[in-house]
Amino acid sequence: MNAKNEVSYYPEITRFIEMQLHSNFKVKNKDNIHIYWKIGEMKSKIEELITEYPDLCNCLKDFAERMPPLNVDIFAVITDGNKFELLILEVKLMKAVGLAQWSQLIGYCMVTDCKFGLLVNIDGGASERLFKLLQQNTDVSKIIRIKRNNQIKTLLGFMQWNSSTKNIEYSELGQLYSLSFISDELISQFTE
Repeated sequence: MNAKNEVSYYPEITRFIEMQLHSNFKVKNKDNIHIYWKIGEMKSKIEELITEYPDLCNCLKDFAERMPPLNVDIFAVITDGNKFELLILEVKLMKAVGLAQWSQLIGYCMVTDCKFGLLVNIDGGASERLFKLLQQNTDVSKIIRIKRNNQIKTLLGFMQWNSSTKNIEYSELGQLYSLSFISDELISQFTE
């Protein structure tokens, strides 16, 4: 087992995902979409983004005011300066992630009204129970709910990080089955 902890992988995972998303944005002529990564407590980190990048992140102000303090592993703010979306990453370093880690990701997405959540396990897969659940019940990776008369759709997925190749490996588990699909879903949020 590698001596590194999961936090030490955050920079390489976010760098890889950001490169893939930006590449896909560029292909679709969406160079105006920006990605900002933060680690830890969301409310204060979003407030930092608003201060650091006021022109592009001021659209987060109302969200930051009503956001409760919440610690997540990693989150990305994707914005064009007028709208924003969140992508929450729960990163684990386990032999196999299971229902507890999946439930944690669902909880974070529900509290934040986040539309995109990704569980990433470093050099490990999903437990047999989680694998079967996600294969047989697609509804546990696509959650639709009503809040203040607005429909909120949350898409979730599971991927693996290969620390040797420094690459995301797709598992085809969940609605977010590839970074290209995530890019397309994000782009659609900015073209509606």
